[in-house]
Amino acid sequence: MHYVYHPNSDNERNNVFVRMYGLIFTPEGKINEEARKIFLPATLDHLFVFAPVFITAYNHRNLAISACNNVTGQKKVLKKAAKKIISHYFHSLKNGIKRGIFKSSDRNLYGLNAGNNNIPLMISERDILHWEALIIDGEAARVAQGGLPLSMPSVEEVKTVLNNFKNIQKLQSERKMDLVKKQKEIKKLHAEADELITELWDEVEFYFRKSERAARRLQCSQWGIIYKTRYRNTKQTNDTQQK
Repeated sequence: MHYVYHPNSDNERNNVFVRMYGLIFTPEGKINEEARKIFLPATLDHLFVFAPVFITAYNHRNLAISACNNVTGQKKVLKKAAKKIISHYFHSLKNGIKRGIFKSSDRNLYGLNAGNNNIPLMISERDILHWEALIIDGEAARVAQGGLPLSMPSVEEVKTVLNNFKNIQKLQSERKMDLVKKQKEIKKLHAEADELITELWDEVEFYFRKSERAARRLQCSQWGIIYKTRYRNTKQTNDTQQK
């Protein structure tokens, strides 16, 4: 059994509008003569104005998704670099203490235990920013006490990598906000989109109403209507027949 399948996603709605707009209007924006016979003038006017609005909103939303995905990929790389340079910094501090260049008590300046050689764990983004701040403050305090600046990496190198990470965090937040905005914009169009698609398809079915069933389905499909097959429950059918 065939039934009319109404789109329930933005991708499906967009595909319907792209196809029907192409069927009904020429590249110059004129109405095909056959379409004039099938559709009411008001429906054609509605499609002419609304379809480009929906298609544009759909494309903008997709671009926003791509932008978010792109930034997320960049952020993953920069997060790894931030964790790596912080880890290297503390390894250098640890090695300097072993060689007697720095004092064990210097660890306290970085929020570390003076008697613990462990490198801090960094799991979350908050952990990364937490240890960055401690490195900057700890290095400044240690040098102020007469200690030698740590190198390989230096605190300036740590700052550079972490600034890149914080910038990508900010950019990701902006991209997410833009995506939410674009999603809200297209969501506002859902009701009108669904209503217009129903109007278009109702008019197509009405125009071909006198054709034989198989021919009517083919004719309507050629004018954009989507049909799907609904399969009956075989077990229920057999049970009914046995009764």
